[in-house]
Amino acid sequence: MRAQVFAAAAGLATALAASAPADAQFMGNYPVIIVPPPPAQNLVLPKPAPKPSQPSRANPPPEAPPPNQGNCYQGRTKVC
Repeated sequence: MRAQVFAAAAGLATALAASAPADAQFMGNYPVIIVPPPPAQNLVLPKPAPKPSQPSRANPPPEAPPPNQGNCYQGRTKVC
């Protein structure tokens, strides 16, 4: 009789222990994370083209410096 009770208790403990990992992955004490969808895009209407900026006529563009004909390399790197 004692052996049957011990065997039944061992079987019940084994059955509960076998289902414990499956229950652990569905724990209900974690908060629900709700991720909102991104905002909708209107793909029917094209975006208006940006207006080209007019260069100011008040200041003339600066003159380009004359090219340096000297040593422009430091090792293999071009410096100027």
